[in-house]
Amino acid sequence: MKVSNIGPAKGAERAKRKSGAGSSDAFADDLRAATADAPEQAAGTVSGSAVAGIDAVLAMQAADDATQGRSRGLLMDRGDRLLDRLEDLQLALLSGNLPKEKVIELAQTLREKRPTSDDAGLNALIDAIELRAEVELAKLSR
Repeated sequence: MKVSNIGPAKGAERAKRKSGAGSSDAFADDLRAATADAPEQAAGTVSGSAVAGIDAVLAMQAADDATQGRSRGLLMDRGDRLLDRLEDLQLALLSGNLPKEKVIELAQTLREKRPTSDDAGLNALIDAIELRAEVELAKLSR
């Protein structure tokens, strides 16, 4: 297909503007009339500063306090220590040389005071790790 007669578009004409301040005055007059007709509606609006204040309150409620992040970190460190002790125990069992110190380290790590956390998933994961460590200790103590 061959395209010919390429040129400016025809049929579209620019709208002519009124010059002078008369056009802006008409808009201002219409705006004043609309707000005068609906004073109830204007009274029910909320200013932007009130909404910003509510946003700030909601943000403060959603923020974690300083101890929550710390307890979560402590609980994760405990889980890491327990997993390291279990891995050491596994390597010792596979090599056929089980030092008594490895078993004692695992038992001491389990006896440490457990930090608390509000994260239910993290608590369940640490419970599973502790259960596995207790099972391994029970096997070795027989």
